[in-house]
Amino acid sequence: MRKTGKIGQISFIAVGLWMCALPFVGMFLAPTDSTTENRELAAFPDIIADGEWNLNFLQEMGAYFEDHFAFRQELVSIDAIIQSKAFGVSNAESVTVGKDGWLYYSSTTEDYLGRNLMSERSLFNAAHNLSLVQQYVQEQGASFVFTVAPNKNSLYGEDMPYYLQKKAGNVRNMDLLRPMLENHGVSYVDLFALFQRQEETLYLKRDSHWNQKGAVLAYDALLDYIGVEHDDYETVKAVRQKDAYGDLNKMLYPLAAEPEWDYDFQKADRFSYQTRTESVEDAWIETENPQGRGSLLMFRDSFGNTLLPLMANTFSKGYFSRGEPQNIGALMETYCPDAVIIEKVERNIAEFAQNPPLLESVAVNLEEKESAGKEPAPQEKETLSGSAGVLLEIAECKENTAYWMVSGVLDEAYCAEDVRVYVKITDGGQTVAREAFTVTTEESDYGYCLYLCKDRIFHDYVGIQIFVESGGKLREVRAEDVKLQ
Repeated sequence: MRKTGKIGQISFIAVGLWMCALPFVGMFLAPTDSTTENRELAAFPDIIADGEWNLNFLQEMGAYFEDHFAFRQELVSIDAIIQSKAFGVSNAESVTVGKDGWLYYSSTTEDYLGRNLMSERSLFNAAHNLSLVQQYVQEQGASFVFTVAPNKNSLYGEDMPYYLQKKAGNVRNMDLLRPMLENHGVSYVDLFALFQRQEETLYLKRDSHWNQKGAVLAYDALLDYIGVEHDDYETVKAVRQKDAYGDLNKMLYPLAAEPEWDYDFQKADRFSYQTRTESVEDAWIETENPQGRGSLLMFRDSFGNTLLPLMANTFSKGYFSRGEPQNIGALMETYCPDAVIIEKVERNIAEFAQNPPLLESVAVNLEEKESAGKEPAPQEKETLSGSAGVLLEIAECKENTAYWMVSGVLDEAYCAEDVRVYVKITDGGQTVAREAFTVTTEESDYGYCLYLCKDRIFHDYVGIQIFVESGGKLREVRAEDVKLQ
């Protein structure tokens, strides 16, 4: 009896140790090398880093094991099913479990609750920067339109979980940005109002995006706005198919995601890919359609995945970019499109204030503004390099080395809500003034930046003058000769 009990105890311990070791041992046979979560898996750490012992090796090894242990996807799926079905919560930080099986992208929660709203100046920066992009595009002879894809819970928030129902207010960033866009004259298609007028739900239940009918609705609105003749899908048969595996669905249940109903419009594609395209998620895609008309340059995010085939079936040439910041100047010069569309999801609209698109803005005539009323700068102008002056930095642009980037932050003396910034560049005997993007940084809402094409700068030293305009008054606030290097 005693012997049998001892054998049982040893067996129990052995099984327990084997179960604990299985995820580690299994890494050699069936490691986890991919994930449906919206992030990269941890890499195997180096014992020696930069010629020295890696003191964080054990910590990094722990992170590697957490991401790669065997059967991770299976165990995550089982845990997610238990937590979501039994307790109505999510085991994935990126996914919020709502009522009746609805899933929401967690990064949209702040917008939904009306928290952490953009400042008045940051909203100005976003609208102002888009207006400069529009001005540049139209100067190149192309039509321009900007749109925002609504967060799912902005349209269908009634199934958000009960513990997220207490809002700071009913005003969201888009409610504040919309009138700013109108004041700046930005060509904008309001998809919020359009989707809210539809009786049918046009977003997927377990995905963060619109369904195929929603994509067609947005497609119609955008091309109607810029006056481009396009296909009418009202008469095209749409077959319901239960084959949509939503992004949130796969994030939460890596191996247990269930398909949901979506629509498949019975219309053959007329375009072909001109790039080695693996999926519509690719960062750069070119299309060609012999039956199409005109050309399109579209800057988009994942909401553009379902728009891309629709646009490609319309235009003879399609150029689709997911690059950030948008490399508008170089792509406009290379492809000379007839139309430019910028689409951005609601949760990311602050990026237009923080990381302006890449282009050399249109030249402006400062003499006209000076004649309207130029004022001398306050005393701070005498301090050109001190902390009390307007900060100025010139460096090669990291995102596109074909540009110099002039950037800085305004002194508090010039921080009015409507202030605009101009940069005058003297290159040898040539002088040109351009309006700068206004930028929100971690330290201030009163940053600025201007991109200068290297090909159009011919001397090592250039003269830089910074002007600010507010209330109809123009002030020169800094002047300096700078060596480009």
